[in-house]
Amino acid sequence: MNKRIEQIGLPWYREFWPWFIITLIGSVVIASLYTVSLAFKYKDDLVVDDYYKVGLAINQRAEHRDRAEDLGISAEFAITSSHLRVRMTGLTPSQQPHLHLSHPLDADKDISATLLPGPDNWLFIPLNRPIEPSWYWSISHSEPEEWLISGRFNDAAFANDRD
Repeated sequence: MNKRIEQIGLPWYREFWPWFIITLIGSVVIASLYTVSLAFKYKDDLVVDDYYKVGLAINQRAEHRDRAEDLGISAEFAITSSHLRVRMTGLTPSQQPHLHLSHPLDADKDISATLLPGPDNWLFIPLNRPIEPSWYWSISHSEPEEWLISGRFNDAAFANDRD
C-alpha cells in the first residue's frame, strides 16, 4: 500500500505555456483599460447628444443659406500669416458680419470674431495662429435679416499673400 506516485513532468506553475497564456490575457486586459482611459480622456467633440435639436438647427441653417443666396451675398478670402481678409458682395455698408473658423478635428482651435472694416472694401480679422486650407468657415449676420454663407478654404485664398 505504500506506492509512490511518480510525477510526470513539472508542476503547472513551472511550465512555460500556462504563463504564456496568462501573459497574453493580462496584456489584453491592460490594453483594454488603457483604451478605455484614452476614450474618457479625449472625448470626441464631433458627436452630438441631442439629435432632434441639431436637426432643427440644420433646417434653420438651410433657410439662412437660402436667404443669403437670395440677397446675393458671397465672399472672397485673402489669407496671410497675420490676418484674414474678406471681400463680400451683397452687404449693406452698416452690416458687420460674424466669422467663425472651424478646425476640422480640434474644437479648441476654432476662431470666432466679428469682421472689422478695412481698406478697399475688405473686412478683416487679425490671426493669432496660422490656419490651413482644411479649415471650414462660416459668415453670418443676424440683423435686420439672418443669413449665412459657409464653406471650406481652398488653396487660392492662401495665394493672395499681401503682407
